[in-house]
Amino acid sequence: MYKRLIFTAVAAMFMLLLALSPAAAGEVDILVDKLVKKGVLSEEDAREILQEVKQAAQQEREQVVQETKQALQKDGSIILADIPEWIRNTKFKGDLRLRYEFKNRHSRPDRHRGRYRLRLGFVTEITDKVHVGFGLATGKDDPRSTNQTLTDSFDTPDIRLDYAYASYTPWSWLTLIGGKFKNPLWRPSDLLWDSDINPEGASALFSYTPGNSIELFMNTGAWVLDERSGDENDPFMFVVQPGYKIKLGKRVYFKNAVTWYSFDNVKNTTLDHSSGTNTIKRFRGVLHHDYDAYAISGELGVKEPLGMVPFAALFGEYVNNRTISSKDDGHLIGFKFGNKKVKEKNQWQVQAMYRRLERDAWLDIFPDSDAYGGETNAKGYEMVFQYGLLDNVILALDYYYMRRIRGRSQSEDVLQVDLNFKF
Repeated sequence: MYKRLIFTAVAAMFMLLLALSPAAAGEVDILVDKLVKKGVLSEEDAREILQEVKQAAQQEREQVVQETKQALQKDGSIILADIPEWIRNTKFKGDLRLRYEFKNRHSRPDRHRGRYRLRLGFVTEITDKVHVGFGLATGKDDPRSTNQTLTDSFDTPDIRLDYAYASYTPWSWLTLIGGKFKNPLWRPSDLLWDSDINPEGASALFSYTPGNSIELFMNTGAWVLDERSGDENDPFMFVVQPGYKIKLGKRVYFKNAVTWYSFDNVKNTTLDHSSGTNTIKRFRGVLHHDYDAYAISGELGVKEPLGMVPFAALFGEYVNNRTISSKDDGHLIGFKFGNKKVKEKNQWQVQAMYRRLERDAWLDIFPDSDAYGGETNAKGYEMVFQYGLLDNVILALDYYYMRRIRGRSQSEDVLQVDLNFKF
């Protein structure tokens, strides 16, 4: 009777110890061993105690796990009740870019700049067919740049609205977009559109896949360029871009699109963020021409063309302003090889391009701002190298050599060294 009381008391003490501190399971073995050596417990009693304690501890753990599961299944509000459904249906993405930039233009001082860019985007699924997205970015009010220069004695820069839109997909082949959104046009290069420009207005995007080897698409838009309280004839533009992508076997594809641009109320007006190179009327300072134009874009891509090279492509664009007969066209031709996109560690890509954009081939508010300051009446070369240092950490080198087509010859060299972090 006395031994049984001791046995029960010791077992209860050990179970209490385990309940208070599950990590103390190893110490129970040590204590039992000492009690056996002091003659308080026999070896048989010790084995029985340890067996009961372990079984009780296991049952306790299983009960806690089961109760937790039941609570979560019965009422997810333990964790999620206070979080609105639209937040749970929101996806986030962003990137940070650190840049060193060197610029030299004939007759001007060399310029060295440290710059950075931060972007953060959100897309929320309102329903299966309705989405709302918006993005924030560094930069000022220049639609062709979200860069922030290191300057002004450590001042605090602004974060601005980069885009805000709603999209509706009533059927798989149609998407309607309204607001300020990412440029929906297919563009193999930035000859006509700087990659930072997000148009405003409305777009309808059509897509159709009649077979495994061909994809058809058409992108359209009605985009507002300006709104003026004192003039009902506001500048705006329409765009229609039909195109296709066809697979030529398992390794080769060709993608092609023709784009028609129609501008209203642009002639005899001025537009913000002009590069100052389109022809203007003397003494009035307004645009001399209209800029209705068509553009042809194409890309021929090949998977593993040389064994060790995973991808290579030849691409190009041509544009012509149909409203005038001189200084009215532009083109770009280039090639790239390496990985199709650089996202992961040790992936790489090389690009080389030649571009020429005459003075009135295109509105000077749109072209790549790094190519001769975004001006028209310019031509030159661009070389790009990208390398994945780590997954989603990319080193990029971008070099431009550009000069004017007509007028006083001024060449410009631009070198950009970027470190991109994507998340």
